[in-house]
Amino acid sequence: MPVRGMPIRWRLPPSVDFQIDREARELTSITVQANAFSTLGGRKAAGFGFAVVLLPFLLYAAFFIAPVVLIAVQSLTPYVVGSNGGLSGAGGLTLDNYAGVFSPTFRSVFADSLRNALAGALLCLLIGYPVAYFISTRCSERLKPWFLVLVILPFWTSYLLRMLGWRILLGANGDISAVLQSLHLLAPGQGLLFTQAAVLLGLVYNFLPVMILPIYVSIERLSRDHRDASRDLYARPWQTFLSITLPLTYPGIMAGMTVVFIMMTGDYVTPELMGGAKGMMVGTLIYSQFLQGENWPLASAMSLSLVFVLVVAVLAMSAVGSGLQRLPTLFRRATR
Repeated sequence: MPVRGMPIRWRLPPSVDFQIDREARELTSITVQANAFSTLGGRKAAGFGFAVVLLPFLLYAAFFIAPVVLIAVQSLTPYVVGSNGGLSGAGGLTLDNYAGVFSPTFRSVFADSLRNALAGALLCLLIGYPVAYFISTRCSERLKPWFLVLVILPFWTSYLLRMLGWRILLGANGDISAVLQSLHLLAPGQGLLFTQAAVLLGLVYNFLPVMILPIYVSIERLSRDHRDASRDLYARPWQTFLSITLPLTYPGIMAGMTVVFIMMTGDYVTPELMGGAKGMMVGTLIYSQFLQGENWPLASAMSLSLVFVLVVAVLAMSAVGSGLQRLPTLFRRATR
């Protein structure tokens, strides 16, 4: 009989104790098997994920890296008349093709290309940022998709058809040239076609949507709390824009500037159709060396030189963009 104040110890019958022990062993066995299956499944999932990643890399290597390697090898081979662009293999490797890259003609065309691309990218930025800002902040949610459709609508038609349409408008008898002639900005019978202005206009028209879309996305991601807080602190709209909106949208600006600059520099259709001989850019020159002159080694050297210059230009633009992004902070510190 238990004494008052002492704990009561309950003892299970042997049959119940044996049943609990057996169930515990079965549960442990099931847990071990589940862990083994989960480990095996994790390995299979990891292998499947590796295969999924490997396939795009192989496609990338086949369709991008391999052609670049072939172009690099081609740029080191001597030019043989009548080789029709094939790898001649005569004379071993040479750097003469890169010496031709530094010829006065190529340097002049290269400088014109970079100048036109930079001017075109800046014009796209000056036009595209207000458009993106208007769509993001001034349009209702119902109208935003329609305005975005209007932005990308030119891409729904052929690139060549668009350029041919501009050729008609900018020709000596075109509507735009007629208006400029009536304003005495052009001589009678003179048109804008086959000028640097026509090339720049064609570049801006074709690549303006590429500038608008990343800026629009960058503005859409901004939190309205920042602008509301600035408004609560009695900041003027232009102060809110310069100190909050513009710095926070620099990623979209730099993305648009980089892509537009690269695409404009390598474009050869617009300079050919809108500028002719007066509007030649580096893309047109490389195209002519590949398909008309059939001097593939020199054209390959020009292509790799263009890639190198574009990489340097993009790095410089990134550095400038980072510096501009810090300007508002430095200005606020200086005015305190």
